[in-house]
Amino acid sequence: MRKEIILALFCVMLVMVSCSSEKFMSENQHILTSVKLSSSDKSLDVSSYKTYIRQDANSRWFNAVKVPLGIYCMSGTDSTKRFNHFLQRLGEAPVIYDAEQAQSTANQLKLALQSHGYLHADVDNNLRLKGHKAHQTYNLRPGQRYYIRSINYDIDDAVIDSILKMNESESLLTANMPCDANVLDEERSRIINVLHQNGYYKALKKYIYYDIDTIAGPKNLALTLHYNGKSLAADPETDYTRYWIGNISVDVVSDEPTEELTYDSIKYRGIKIRYKGAHTIRPNVIYSQLDIQRGAYYNEEAVRTTYNNFSRLKILRSTSIHFSETGTGTLNCDITLRTDKLNQISAEIEGTNTSGDLGVASSVSFTNRNLFHGSEVWTTKAKAAFEAITGLEGYSDQNFFEFSAESRLSFPRIIIPFMPEHRRVNMHGSSEFTLQYNTQDRPEFHRRFLTALWSYKWSGGQNRYQHKLDAIGLNYVFMPWISSTFRNEYLDNDNARFAIVRHTYEDLFILNSSYNFIYNSKGNSGNRQTHGDAVQFHVGIESGGNLLYLLSKAFKVTKDSEDRYRMFNVAFAQYLKFDIDYARSISLDKNNTLAIRGALGLVLPYGNNNVVPYEKRYFAGGANSVRGWSVRELGPGSYVGKDGKIDFINQTGNLKLLFNAELRSYLFWKLSGALFVDAGNIWTTRNYEAQPGGQFKFDSFYKQIAASYGVGLRFNFDYFILRFDMAMKAISPSYTTTREHYPLLHPRLSRDFTFHFAVGLPF
Repeated sequence: MRKEIILALFCVMLVMVSCSSEKFMSENQHILTSVKLSSSDKSLDVSSYKTYIRQDANSRWFNAVKVPLGIYCMSGTDSTKRFNHFLQRLGEAPVIYDAEQAQSTANQLKLALQSHGYLHADVDNNLRLKGHKAHQTYNLRPGQRYYIRSINYDIDDAVIDSILKMNESESLLTANMPCDANVLDEERSRIINVLHQNGYYKALKKYIYYDIDTIAGPKNLALTLHYNGKSLAADPETDYTRYWIGNISVDVVSDEPTEELTYDSIKYRGIKIRYKGAHTIRPNVIYSQLDIQRGAYYNEEAVRTTYNNFSRLKILRSTSIHFSETGTGTLNCDITLRTDKLNQISAEIEGTNTSGDLGVASSVSFTNRNLFHGSEVWTTKAKAAFEAITGLEGYSDQNFFEFSAESRLSFPRIIIPFMPEHRRVNMHGSSEFTLQYNTQDRPEFHRRFLTALWSYKWSGGQNRYQHKLDAIGLNYVFMPWISSTFRNEYLDNDNARFAIVRHTYEDLFILNSSYNFIYNSKGNSGNRQTHGDAVQFHVGIESGGNLLYLLSKAFKVTKDSEDRYRMFNVAFAQYLKFDIDYARSISLDKNNTLAIRGALGLVLPYGNNNVVPYEKRYFAGGANSVRGWSVRELGPGSYVGKDGKIDFINQTGNLKLLFNAELRSYLFWKLSGALFVDAGNIWTTRNYEAQPGGQFKFDSFYKQIAASYGVGLRFNFDYFILRFDMAMKAISPSYTTTREHYPLLHPRLSRDFTFHFAVGLPF
């Protein structure tokens, strides 16, 4: 059956590829089959000039096969028929060679070369026709590149000259640089940006121009930058003025159903605040979000920061900032803030299926966006769940009940106790307190969770840098009841493989702190996009138990029989955790992207315990790991799981190594595809008897790296992505025989195939 399916798919692909496109062309037309860039100058990166191609060949799935063209060509020429119209919308029409577009591309390539310093560059437009097919090649002949030897400045204003000299270290112009028009234009933009941050509200790029002296030869150009605003400005009296910020007024327009709302004005620290309707936001909160300061020079960066600050206030629906001139050199600033709905209630209900066990869960949540009139967001949520568990023997109750309550309070500012308010004015970020209680009643045991967390978040670099500091977190796990069957079978069993299980089902107390830093080259706009060039880097460090350990030592607390300190009669965990994750996507063309990712994690227990808490351990396998295995089915090392009901606890480790690579390709409509390869595993840094083969060793760990490969489909609905990944094992470290160790060479679908459904991209 599998061979028949594969054969059928192969035949469909063959039909699509072999369908002729000639029926859609007239006799003198040619389909553009390929477009290439070439150059005899090996130092020239021709791939960087692909963006200047005006007419490219039909797109290829995974940069290999023109499937969209094949789908289109399977239709008939009569587009009024529904089936033909459907196939044509699904596929891609043949690209007909256009001589004008080709010549325009050659001209654009020539201009691009010249702008990069190849002033005498030329481009050959070579066309090869074969039947109804056209093969286009653009041969780039850059010639000699010109370099700037000396840089001079001609600034017609002493104040502007001094400002530019203060920022001279940021200049893009350096001696012996290529004569690159793009860099020269970027320098003009940089200068205008500097002036906009120093009061020159009306400074324009047209005031800046260059003179280049080429007499000394291609490698000895003399460049002069001119700033001549006084003669080029339409009205030098105003356009060439350095502006101060005058009066600042803020209108707060309340989102209330009442038609007749009156203004109520107050003065706060030099700014005028007018409330239309209720006093929704406190004056000190409004003032703390202002980077625009009365009496300071106009600063465009301060305007952007003010916009960003107000956008973080959840009670606000929109913000507008307007400047008006009130005499020579003065700008009044008028800000309008429109508030949003105050409260929101939502409810959810869902059905669950866990390995055939059916259940139902429901939740209700309430949100207040302005609890203390400072845009503090308070959210409280309650959830209840029930699941009918089957197949358990020796337990009286066969059902699972869960109830949880969570309350979260978020402040749109950094709150540090005992710090004066004037020191916190320029500290933009958010603070959050979370409290959660969860109770689970299973046939095997009852468990209670209490979690509390105080954290800070802030960003920078146009949101490319994200910081999160969990100042203090508390996790308390209490086991009020454990069934005798579960206790006798696992917890009181002397078998070494249940050692970690016993630690997992003990009462647990963790007091920790952590810091996470994330860099995303695209900022908010580039977070986990399917296509395009982007880099994301994440590093995190977490420490737990140190404060409790120091307090226990200081107060000379007596240790228990296992040489551990206890807090509230619970042995607390002590550990140090470090994670690093790097991901990059490289655009191959408009439809294909190569994405790679590498990750390393290490968590070490020490001091008060020698086992990492289960909640902090790593696992391998699953939709975001090595996809040839289901979640928690791989590792550690060459360890082989023995009992799926409980052994997933032993299939954890405290060292993680992971690598992923995906070739992502847009297919049609909202559907994209991926070909992927995954490799990695987890290990333990200590030799635990319960996990034979799981310890990391430098001389053999590479033999225990698992690998898988597969294909995926992704439905991109803009706000979320549905992902279906189908993976096969390639190298399985759990087996020693060649046939089982290398399933890539000896595949068996029932043993090696794994299907994953997930939301979002894996990295």
